[in-house]
Amino acid sequence: MSSTIMSSYARSIGDHLRKPGGGIYGWMVKRFFKKQSRPLEKATVMHCKIQPNESVLELGFGSGFGIQYAAQLVKNGSGKVYGIDFSPVMMTEAMELLKEEISSNKVQLTLGDVSDLPYRDDSIDKVFHCNCYYFWDDRQKVLNNIHRILRPGGLMITVLNRTFLQKMIGKGFLTEDQIDHERYINELGNHFCDVDISDFNFRNSEKKYQVIRAFKSKISI
Repeated sequence: MSSTIMSSYARSIGDHLRKPGGGIYGWMVKRFFKKQSRPLEKATVMHCKIQPNESVLELGFGSGFGIQYAAQLVKNGSGKVYGIDFSPVMMTEAMELLKEEISSNKVQLTLGDVSDLPYRDDSIDKVFHCNCYYFWDDRQKVLNNIHRILRPGGLMITVLNRTFLQKMIGKGFLTEDQIDHERYINELGNHFCDVDISDFNFRNSEKKYQVIRAFKSKISI
């Protein structure tokens, strides 16, 4: 296979990783999300330590597994889980998965852009995302929006799997510049406090993933 064809293939997969669509590449990426993202989504929700009365938001919800896990934690309280994604394909898929949670008013999904979050100031207790930040076109704008909607003392959880991401770079689907987590952490420090990163093992596995925590100050400055 020529380098031109391989380059075109890698770009197409990378585009669909960012915004899954139709066709063969969209189908391949959706299969990836269903198989690979579920453990990471579950771990992400676990690290949020969601309480029954909290309002929670997932950025880039994809197939909806993270939303589904989070909804289980608020079903017996007054809490609610929100999600935003800009892929119509993933919106349709997630709405099918979450139709029960949506009908019970525990979940609200929005088709939209993370750089323009349609939520009130200081209205969300926790924000989480995985497989997401490296696709944000204007990270400063997105982080400004997240900071705006988080309540004072609110938490944002970012989860990534650096080993897997390096494989994606090797295949040409992502770039080093996109996933540079150290730069991302520095950018978080411009908006949030107590930013840290830790390694964790997947359940019953030696494979690791990384969790980045960032808090909104409890005091308005």
